[in-house]
Amino acid sequence: MMQNVVVSPRISNGQSAAANQFPYQAGLKLYDGQNYYFCGGSLISNEWVLTAAHCTLTAVKVIVYLGSITHLDSIAPIEVDKCDIKVHPEFDMATARNDIALIKIPYVIYSDAIQAVSLPKCDSSYRTYVYKTVVAYGWGYTSDRSASISPILQFANFRVVSNEVCAKEFGSSMIDNDKICTGTVNRIGSCSGDSGGPLVLASSKLQIGIMSLGSKKGCEKNAPDLNTRITSYLDWIRATTGLTL
Repeated sequence: MMQNVVVSPRISNGQSAAANQFPYQAGLKLYDGQNYYFCGGSLISNEWVLTAAHCTLTAVKVIVYLGSITHLDSIAPIEVDKCDIKVHPEFDMATARNDIALIKIPYVIYSDAIQAVSLPKCDSSYRTYVYKTVVAYGWGYTSDRSASISPILQFANFRVVSNEVCAKEFGSSMIDNDKICTGTVNRIGSCSGDSGGPLVLASSKLQIGIMSLGSKKGCEKNAPDLNTRITSYLDWIRATTGLTL
């Protein structure tokens, strides 16, 4: 089923971030035993990074970069091994269900350049966020013609749309309430290298999604993107990390 999608969103035709503009953004350089590859993530506490399961599933080690908008630059790169990677136990690669993972890192000190993002609070009900404006970030490809990831962190605004929109693009079997769909316009979209990066409400800087799937059509075709819905996994995040949410 995965032939209909590419599992490495990236920001195409976005804007370059300023220093310290998004201090929760993490760069992840992962190694699967043969090759290195790149994904994004978000710092959610002094000791935990949130990302996508498909980024980490085969990784035997990961280098975490924090505190810089420059690709593979960091105040202090952090290397951890497979034992520190917590992939959701029910992740399904075929459908991208439960596409969420956590990485345990040594305790980091917050600064202007390094801060944790806010997550939604545990509640009995949540908004769908449809029509809300969100911001996505990453060092991934900046166009369908790119041959390498961006040296500078890129960001762009998107509008949350109904999951029915993504069902038309990806097929209804790929869609459930644990996904959140974003629309793209003007050739600005998720494009390889940004998977696992945060989807944050523009109004409150609250992370509501994790970049998961982009259309096989390409980054600049105004096709919708599929993301993991954070509010569906707050109990799992809390149980895995011990954080109070």
